[in-house]
Amino acid sequence: MAVLLDSSAILAAADQSDLNHRAALGWFARVGEPLMIGALTLGEVDLLLQRELGLRATLALLESIASGAVRVVAPTQADLARAAELLREAVEHRPRLADAVLVATAERLGITRVAAFDRRPIAIFRPRHVRALDLEP
Repeated sequence: MAVLLDSSAILAAADQSDLNHRAALGWFARVGEPLMIGALTLGEVDLLLQRELGLRATLALLESIASGAVRVVAPTQADLARAAELLREAVEHRPRLADAVLVATAERLGITRVAAFDRRPIAIFRPRHVRALDLEP
């Protein structure tokens, strides 16, 4: 089964000064399942990578995508409608669109694992297909 990537896992792996850098590198080295990134997460991580590390980091991510190591998943209309439901359900937590779409995409694809160090923004949502997403590493 595939693993969806959150921007926090990618940033931790790319940024040597990140407290989770070693853990992220170790996790990426161990994971054997296909890696996927949502299109909204891709935009979010581009902003973070360029702000923290510059264009080179974004280019490295794009090389991973071009090589097939990471597959981009576009949200469907149904994913966006479900994301809206998730956002309304979690409004008191000030949820983010990219995280809601990630959960909706996980539901559609039957994915249960998400690579994320910033777990709270994802954990506030209640997916339909499992009790909770398995947030790694």
